[in-house]
Amino acid sequence: MPAKVLFLAIDAGDKFLVRDWAANGILPNLRSLLDRGLTGNTMSLKGFFVGATWPSFYTGVTPARHGFHSLVRLKPGTYEFSRCGPRDFIRNEPFWNFLGRAGKKVAVLDVPLTYTTKNLNGIQMVEWGSHDANSGFSTWPPQLKPDVWARFGRYPLKTSCDSIGRTPQDFCAFRDLLIKSVRQKTELTIHYLKSDKWDFFAQVFTEAHCAGHQCWHLHDPEHPDYDPKTTALTGDPILEVYKAIDTAIGKILDHVDSDTIVFFLASHRMARYYGAQSLLPEILTRLKAAAPWPVENSPDDYGKFFAFLRRGWKNTSVNLKPVLLPVRNFIYNQYALRSPIIPKTDPAGGDCFIMFNGSPVSGLRVNLCGREPDGNIKPGPDMDRFSDRLTDDLMKLVDCGSGRPLINGVMKTAALYRGEYLDHLPDLLIEWNDEIAPGSEGPGNPNGGKMRIFSEKTGIIEGVNTYCRSGDHRPEGLFVASGPNIKRGRLERTVSIMDFAPTFTGLLGVELPHADGQPVREIL
Repeated sequence: MPAKVLFLAIDAGDKFLVRDWAANGILPNLRSLLDRGLTGNTMSLKGFFVGATWPSFYTGVTPARHGFHSLVRLKPGTYEFSRCGPRDFIRNEPFWNFLGRAGKKVAVLDVPLTYTTKNLNGIQMVEWGSHDANSGFSTWPPQLKPDVWARFGRYPLKTSCDSIGRTPQDFCAFRDLLIKSVRQKTELTIHYLKSDKWDFFAQVFTEAHCAGHQCWHLHDPEHPDYDPKTTALTGDPILEVYKAIDTAIGKILDHVDSDTIVFFLASHRMARYYGAQSLLPEILTRLKAAAPWPVENSPDDYGKFFAFLRRGWKNTSVNLKPVLLPVRNFIYNQYALRSPIIPKTDPAGGDCFIMFNGSPVSGLRVNLCGREPDGNIKPGPDMDRFSDRLTDDLMKLVDCGSGRPLINGVMKTAALYRGEYLDHLPDLLIEWNDEIAPGSEGPGNPNGGKMRIFSEKTGIIEGVNTYCRSGDHRPEGLFVASGPNIKRGRLERTVSIMDFAPTFTGLLGVELPHADGQPVREIL
């Protein structure tokens, strides 16, 4: 008889924190789940674990087949970049569509980077409470939206998690807002879980994602921005958010019967922010592989506006900066995060250009003849020679402070993936060395976020990391499955993030065609 499945996840949950805090009794509900279930490690998509983890989770295919790797994408055949959402560009259906069409009743709540499915056999909420708010709160059926607002109100965290210049008091308020968000989401989850008999029910807690990006320097004593005086005031916000989620999971599981298979996933973990992606434009320019982006001539009004603001801030007196900082932060939070991202290298002017792919792994696109409007590298041997030469040059870069290599490796996307949307992805993936962790620009960091790198070809390049995040992703994750006929223990092999979609459909007796992932046979 097909099972009933409850799926709960911590978006960007860190598997090491979950295991350690569960073992120490800090997360008692997750400890209980780990003790009685089948546990295993997961791995997200090589090179694309920042943007493609969730789309690959719910489609069961690689980015080369679902087409999504970033919220900022290049329009094929042009040099135009624009923000996009999953609705605009996911080319494979979520597994819950197949479940619904097979007559299974589903509830899908706040799974990140997705979109509502019309005529879904059940309910769906997108971005009621999420880290990546792209298209705004939407539901299926549409009348569910006013019902959610009437019963539970708006999600407490109403703006982007990203912010610059937070004080210790601001971090405390941010922590409390995330905990409030978890509690409100818990009430919502329990209400809709009890409202019907579901074959598949999913809820994702995204609050740990926000906490991990913004508060890692308050958690990790090895972080360049760690300050004991600050943490004496703030405590560890990440710990408090995880404790709130653990309590939430316990309350939800109180409403689940013994016939239900429970899945828990910590998706793609967090650790300290790393890499020298902010210096990549200068690196490529000095290697004569790319041309600098002429910000002053940018057709994008946001680019001109923020170039003007940056110059103004640079020339503002030290005495005035504390007074004007709240205004600067407001402008950043309200406008900069919504603006189209301007390429930091001129797409038409060099042999390659930068494609946005997140910070841990930078993406490069070769200016290929026949594919790009002004391509100057021929496909085949010429492209291979250019890629190999650039890889060799990049691998010779070192961090002046530690003497360590700046880059772990440069991967060719075509060697990793096959699919009809391969040409929508970057051609080269620069994997930064995660042992090199720049701080952020600000008074909390004595080094001011400064980086200094060197190779014989580039000479010394210096720059400041101005990004507001102190934590960033890693590809590893963790899962637990518990329920009827699932043997308790530990899975020795690592499963792909793409394996869950065919596993869920398999448990419910539904075929998922053309998946790249494989069902987890130990669960089926």
